[in-house]
Amino acid sequence: MRRASFTIWLFVVALMVLLVPSGVLRATRADADHQYAPLREVQLSFKDFSFPTLEGTVLNLREQARGSSVVIVSFFAAWCHNSNYDVKTLNELYFKYRDQGLAIIGVCEYSSADELRDFIAKHQPAYPICFEGDHQTRQRDTTHFYYRQKVGDKKRKWGTPLNIVIRAEDRLEQGDTVAKRVLVATGELIKKEVEELIQQK
Repeated sequence: MRRASFTIWLFVVALMVLLVPSGVLRATRADADHQYAPLREVQLSFKDFSFPTLEGTVLNLREQARGSSVVIVSFFAAWCHNSNYDVKTLNELYFKYRDQGLAIIGVCEYSSADELRDFIAKHQPAYPICFEGDHQTRQRDTTHFYYRQKVGDKKRKWGTPLNIVIRAEDRLEQGDTVAKRVLVATGELIKKEVEELIQQK
């Protein structure tokens, strides 16, 4: 009797594998690799920055934020698989809401210029990207690491992506500090959450 039950169980499992589309199984595995993080409001003195781009120009946060109702600063690493997922969400948001006051700035961390070039060629981000530098041996020297510590993101090894959202009403128009209160996601953005925020603004 026990042997017959085991045979039936094996038959059912085999049937499920055959009937479930392979795309569904792939999607389930891919979703398990995601590291989504909800937005939460924190008190944080977020400083203005000017970082170089691959094109040899300098990207300034305050200049990029001017006239925007919502600004997302996305710290990422070109080799980080969660950053490679997150860029798709950021691109979709940017294409949909850039004419409604959304600005996005990517800040590449812990990656070489060649790694960043490959990332851009692969994902074609429509928003501007700058890089702080390849600080894999000096992680604690980056602004990214400083902000991670300030918002309590201490368990992740590299901590990318880290998304900082600055609303217009929280933005300071002068001085080194751009905002003293921000929204932060210590992981990939949840698209629906950001859309709701933008629509409110």
